[in-house]
Amino acid sequence: MKHFLKIGILCFLPGSLLMAQEKMHITLENPSDFIRNDEAIILSRRSLIKGLKSGTEEKLPLFKKADGSVLPSQTDDLDGDGKWDEAVFLLTLQPLEKTGINVSFVKAGDFPKFTQRAHARMAKMDASGKFMPITAETMPEGMKPTDFSKTKLPLYHTEGPAWENDKVAFRLYFDPRNGKDIYGKTTSEMMMDRIGLGENYHEKSWWGMDILKLGNSLGAGSLAIIGKEKDHLQSVVKLGEHVEKTSYELISDGPVRAIFRMKYKNWQVSPEEKYDVTEEISIVGGQYYYESKVTLSGFTGERQLVTGIVNLLSDKAIQEIGEKDCLLATFDKQSENKDNLGMAVLVKKSSFLGFDEAPESGPAKVQQTYFVKLKSLPGVPVSFRFFAGWEAADEQFKNAGLFQKFLEKERIRMSDTVKVNLKSQK
Repeated sequence: MKHFLKIGILCFLPGSLLMAQEKMHITLENPSDFIRNDEAIILSRRSLIKGLKSGTEEKLPLFKKADGSVLPSQTDDLDGDGKWDEAVFLLTLQPLEKTGINVSFVKAGDFPKFTQRAHARMAKMDASGKFMPITAETMPEGMKPTDFSKTKLPLYHTEGPAWENDKVAFRLYFDPRNGKDIYGKTTSEMMMDRIGLGENYHEKSWWGMDILKLGNSLGAGSLAIIGKEKDHLQSVVKLGEHVEKTSYELISDGPVRAIFRMKYKNWQVSPEEKYDVTEEISIVGGQYYYESKVTLSGFTGERQLVTGIVNLLSDKAIQEIGEKDCLLATFDKQSENKDNLGMAVLVKKSSFLGFDEAPESGPAKVQQTYFVKLKSLPGVPVSFRFFAGWEAADEQFKNAGLFQKFLEKERIRMSDTVKVNLKSQK
């Protein structure tokens, strides 16, 4: 069984924190000439406890600024062995700032509570008709999309896993559609546990709304693969149908980062092609994106993985190939609220293979999508970030020029990371 460290508002700092003997100092440097708000600093267990005294590995790292203020943080057990593997904290860095962070190690019971800024959940309806949170689930055999003409509520809350932060929210349909959707937010509160209980979330409310229509597209970063050509035509096969087993597992539920994994066993792409797929989705507080890490196995050589953006209401794509990254983006009055919505997929250039577009109609199962092709090697993760900027959520998304300026900074943030130097203190 996994154990989750749920963290809410910072409320106390017990005296025992001051008694911690294990210490480390971290120097952080912002290489950019702009503010990096809520930068997620992710550190491995090994890097943090290396060289420290025995017993430190049983404790949790606590991060403090020079003035003694404690930074919101958490630790995550990524492999399920009962020990944390990574620590993450959020820090805002001024342009070209160089700063120091002190690290002490405390017992789990002495760890403070922080405001939750990232959340992932899946909930299933029980016999009494209530949605109860679950940490793992296998898709029932023969699962079909919810028919709302026959039932008021689906088997799974919001029809599948949801993940959010204090800026934006997403969901994944836990059925053969396997589509990813966007919920625009006008509040920093965690909302996905409270919506989808019978109200119309396609209409704007005080908290926001469902802002994306998917159709037969790849929506907000759904996955597909380039299959074998038929009659010299490229075949884009969406992940979801013809999968022997689809499963969900919650890895971490905030307060500053949420993670879950989707596993697809024996995905039958064609009579000759069958793959296993693992997608690990994470979201951190303060950002307008989620990150997907996809691992494909069951083959030799190289395959073309696909992700993309629905273009139902947009007829122009931004396609840019940089020195370190590649960007696919759209901006238009394409939200369900009929106002401006910008979406983007950002990938490292090392995994980029090309841009393309799905047909508007016809027999193809993937339609109305701008997509990017990614190089996939067996057992080697490939990652991308999917951005969603809704004008009702933030003024920086009210026009295309501002959205592009936002993306320019995000490209720098991904390619030119914060410089981190760790040193143990005696």
